Amino acid sequence: MFVSMKRLAIASAVILSAVAQGVPATAAPNVTVLATGLSNPRGLAFDRDGTLYVTEAGRGADGAANPVCLPRPQGIGCLGATGALARLDRDGTVTRVLTGLPSLAGPDGTEAIGPDDIAFNRFDRALLTVGLSEAPAVRDGLPEPGAQMGRLLSVRRDWSGDWFSQHLTTQRIADIAAHEAANNPDRGELDSNAQSVAFGPGGAAVVDAGANSLVFVTPAGQVSTLAVFPERQMPAPPAFNMPAGTMLPMQSVPMGVVYKDGAYYVAELTGRPFTTGSARIFKVVPGQEPTVYAEGLTTVVDIAFGPDGSLYALEFTHTSMFGPSRGVGALMRIRGEGKAPELVLDKVDHPGGIAIRNRSAFITTCSVCATTGSVMKLRLPA
Repeated sequence: MFVSMKRLAIASAVILSAVAQGVPATAAPNVTVLATGLSNPRGLAFDRDGTLYVTEAGRGADGAANPVCLPRPQGIGCLGATGALARLDRDGTVTRVLTGLPSLAGPDGTEAIGPDDIAFNRFDRALLTVGLSEAPAVRDGLPEPGAQMGRLLSVRRDWSGDWFSQHLTTQRIADIAAHEAANNPDRGELDSNAQSVAFGPGGAAVVDAGANSLVFVTPAGQVSTLAVFPERQMPAPPAFNMPAGTMLPMQSVPMGVVYKDGAYYVAELTGRPFTTGSARIFKVVPGQEPTVYAEGLTTVVDIAFGPDGSLYALEFTHTSMFGPSRGVGALMRIRGEGKAPELVLDKVDHPGGIAIRNRSAFITTCSVCATTGSVMKLRLPA
């Protein structure tokens, strides 16, 4: 069966790391586990009042009878309405304030595609991405809630205006998958997977990992392409058992995005062969070609700026995806443009997203796990 190389780029990262599930985060005095029991937790963000929200990609069909299932590179995926947005209170209580969102996961609820990121602006408006990781046309054959996949949603409060209500609703703002179908920015296979979202002047930027692009969405829902990240030729790793000198195409697979001082910063996961140290962070000034802000990283899934101006990069895997350390992530610090990454924390279990508030980083872990995902807090170094 022909497999989309764009989907394989992300799916392979999940497949190769699945055997490492349960690897604990480094036992460090500055690390605290704040919450557990999350389902495929991914992006997270604070609202204006300092309350933390976490997206959960869900558990797929979660054992429902006669679910709609489809083949994926990482195995069969079954659709359900188990995706959610959770609120993490200061006492560690997890409350799912938005439920019933789409989730496409394996029969055991792992490796889900669903709600991926949440962002708040200074007016407390919230935007939520829902992934797809398929050709846009595949969504047309999915029943509800599958029609919400591949989109950017606005999260609305109920009539009371209280974020602490458990009755939040969503509204479709933009169709990221439809933009890929109509424009195909990287001129490759049609594939869309909305990931990270960041507010910027006049709208918000959304990373489409499947399309290898960064798109801009206006408040009216108009979508345009901000940047495209091309593939590269990389040497085949020894684990591939190919002749010496064999070169393989490696896609960019952008994942995380953050905005600061007139530019968007975009992190690369990269695709197969996931060459160690090949992931980069791009600086994207609207109207200009992307430039490389930092390099020497491996499979970066999310980024965030710290209070000292350093950029923190969360690696899904710190070293090789093909050795005993596959699936063991790390948090890296880049002190400025062109600076070499510095290790802050290693042995992070399948990290999914990062948010920074004051001098602490908040990280989702076990991000491909059905019921054992967590949020941990790390005190950042001076």
